[in-house]
Amino acid sequence: MYSKKFLNFFFLLLLIISFTSCSIKKNKYQFFKKGPIKVALVLSGPVNDSSWNEQAYSGLKRFQANYMSMIAVVDKVNLDEAQEVFHGLAKRKFNLVIANGYEYELVLKKAARLFPKTFFCVIGGEVGKEPNLCSFNFKDEQYGYLIGVAAGLNTSTNKVGIVVGKKLPSIERTIIGMRKGLKSVNPKADLVVSYINTYNDITKGREAGIAQINTGVDVITHLADISGVGVIKAAEELDISAIGAITDEHDLAPSTVLTSGIEDVSQLAYLVSEYYFEHILEPRIYSFGLRHQVIDLTPSYGNIEPTTEAKINRIKGHLTDLETAYEKQLEERGKKR
Repeated sequence: MYSKKFLNFFFLLLLIISFTSCSIKKNKYQFFKKGPIKVALVLSGPVNDSSWNEQAYSGLKRFQANYMSMIAVVDKVNLDEAQEVFHGLAKRKFNLVIANGYEYELVLKKAARLFPKTFFCVIGGEVGKEPNLCSFNFKDEQYGYLIGVAAGLNTSTNKVGIVVGKKLPSIERTIIGMRKGLKSVNPKADLVVSYINTYNDITKGREAGIAQINTGVDVITHLADISGVGVIKAAEELDISAIGAITDEHDLAPSTVLTSGIEDVSQLAYLVSEYYFEHILEPRIYSFGLRHQVIDLTPSYGNIEPTTEAKINRIKGHLTDLETAYEKQLEERGKKR
């Protein structure tokens, strides 16, 4: 038999735990605002770069068109001035501040502590911290898997290549996925990886592409931004196939680019804003893929044989179904807690 004194202590402890949990939950959502919200986007490069930064801004503008909101963009923000920019936006009462680039992580960790009523989010980051810091990412391994499938079904030499700007965790995840996708449809195929340590040198990209092609690579792709233009030009010059990266690169070499892998940063910028508006944004690391139209493959524009393209699309559909089923399982587990 438990003593009355012990039972009283036990119920008091439950009351304290319950009160603490409610307090934490209330504090967690203190920065959400009803009605119109203010969202700011911080970019490392120019807003009109026809790439990563312009896409993010287009996603924010699409959000503004669909929801009541005020938006602002600050571009060309280097790390030396990032702290001043983020602090200034928080002081101007922006509800949500989105940083487009993993390089802002450390600055945002400090800003989030100083301004707990502003929610900060890093696109491409690896941080999430209570109560007001999150990251929105691509499912890099899924992206790589799709590219690997497309390459594996279109290689004749069984040698596929990828030219990479720098060695980063997200890129390494993509390469792991690419190897898996490649082997899943073509067990004999090998992946050749080259690191060129730059994202802004077309000549270096071209040279790395030519070097791979000379070893027998007949399908090549890249994760090298501007340098990747050189990779695709090398494929065009030496008459092999290429797979575009991140955006639709068909126009760079219309008869050379089989398809392009898509990582849609505009959709990530839209989703983080929408999650905030709907009061479901949490301080954690998110990853999005096919299900949320963040990752995809473009059509082949006739450069892939129809039955092969149909097979790629079936695999893509299967991956989407698996992702949907897995996320529904997680949702159900969350409801039972």
